[in-house]
Amino acid sequence: MAYKGGLGAGAAVVLSYPGLEVQEIKVVFGRALIPYIPTYLAFREMPFLVRLVLKLEAKPSLFMINGHGVYHPAGLGLASHFGVSFDVPTIGVSGGMLKVEGQSEKGGSIFVGGKRVCCILGVRAGSRSEGHRGIYVSAGHRMSLDRAVEVTRSCFRDHSRPEPLFLADKITKKAIRSADVYG
Repeated sequence: MAYKGGLGAGAAVVLSYPGLEVQEIKVVFGRALIPYIPTYLAFREMPFLVRLVLKLEAKPSLFMINGHGVYHPAGLGLASHFGVSFDVPTIGVSGGMLKVEGQSEKGGSIFVGGKRVCCILGVRAGSRSEGHRGIYVSAGHRMSLDRAVEVTRSCFRDHSRPEPLFLADKITKKAIRSADVYG
């Protein structure tokens, strides 16, 4: 998702797997119904995601969502919300760490209440304080954390984010730059 004023643009990029060749791209525009509120991303972005899914000709077997899955204060981030809504396997991938009650970090994983709910990829030990950020991968729906991490790792090319999210971000930023905010 990319925003310009109250206008939002969302993109769905369908890739082959494991080849990561682009099969389909769809873009939607719309007004954001609510402002960004941390941990309530699904309420802002689900209307865009619903429209994108309905436009797709392909029927992806898995969705990688730019947002958290079960690693969320309510255990139901944007990726989980999307997965439950469409009853499809989802992976949540985010660039930011949440603060969840009972959270601890050990060995590149985040635990909540003793349960491993998130894996941090792309961070060398001690490097976060030096400005190097990783990505936070969590299961969304109908997906184990281990499988989510395996798929996410296999989707990296030459970027700091998995290819589907890198491409979607690039497409939405270009689309929103060319959008008429008043139209």
